[in-house]
Amino acid sequence: MRAEMRWLLVALAAAILLIAAIWPRGDDSELASSLPTGASHGTSTSEVDEAELAQLAAAAALRPCPEAPPDGALPGDLTGVTAPCLGSTTKIDIGSALSGEPTLINLWASWCAPCRQEIPVLEAYANEPGAVRVVGVNVQDKQTNALALLTELNAHYPSFGDADAVQKALPAPPVLPLSFLVQRDGTVERITSTPVFHDPAQVREAIGSLVR
Repeated sequence: MRAEMRWLLVALAAAILLIAAIWPRGDDSELASSLPTGASHGTSTSEVDEAELAQLAAAAALRPCPEAPPDGALPGDLTGVTAPCLGSTTKIDIGSALSGEPTLINLWASWCAPCRQEIPVLEAYANEPGAVRVVGVNVQDKQTNALALLTELNAHYPSFGDADAVQKALPAPPVLPLSFLVQRDGTVERITSTPVFHDPAQVREAIGSLVR
């Protein structure tokens, strides 16, 4: 009986592997990119060539990142989480900087194909009258690659770089892109109406259903 049981378990394992191999994956163009495992795509700020970073930041011409108020951090879901503005190495308290007005934050990376599709949509929305503030959060990436992509896409809304700490602080699956709404009081809600924005109207609808 023991030998028969072993052979039965081997047969079951083989069947499971076969099913996994042929199971349909769906349309990859509609799926968000999985975050990399193992080695990170990013680099620490200590390894950044600041002269090159400044040159790329000037070419990208991003709008200034929100800054924390001079009287200290305000309470919020991201208070105490820090990251530099893309193109800089000076860290900012994200929770404090984003509180006070509704803000759409979008987690992205230069190696993420759906992010490349979505960034121009967010730029178009950010330039519409009455749009809430849009801020990018670049994760698992190199600042130089991130700035080069924003320059290529002609996207100028502000973005934080080296911002893996923000990703870790948010309850979210390991995929990109991801969008969240930071409310005036600093609380954060994930936007789940679509995995990737394809039109500014989708952004308006998503924000309108969540903003308080």
